Amino acid sequence: MRVLVVVEDDEDAQDLIETVFSLDSRFILAGVSATAEDAFEMARTNKAGLIVLDHVLAGELTGIQAAPRFKDVAPLSKIILFTAHEELREAAATEPAIDAFVLKTDSAHLLRVAQQVLGVAGSAF
Repeated sequence: MRVLVVVEDDEDAQDLIETVFSLDSRFILAGVSATAEDAFEMARTNKAGLIVLDHVLAGELTGIQAAPRFKDVAPLSKIILFTAHEELREAAATEPAIDAFVLKTDSAHLLRVAQQVLGVAGSAF
């Protein structure tokens, strides 16, 4: 099982992410948070294997700012920056804590990218 933490402040996007990961029984949702600040403890205590992180959040930190802190509290986790902002692709690529970048318009690829960064093949139902 891979423990999933979602950091996203938009309820529709939260629902979308939950639906996408419900297609693979190897993922278990530990929780959803609208702010990185609230999600740090969730990631630490649940030993998150995957963090799906939006960039623009309700708290003071952005996703790119929060990514290194998530690696501090959950060092084995993989982080996918899941955002609507194409212009952040290069910044995400230069942030070592971010393992993958997926645009919200490409949400159909989110599960496949997660499986790739975690090194698990295909989907399990």
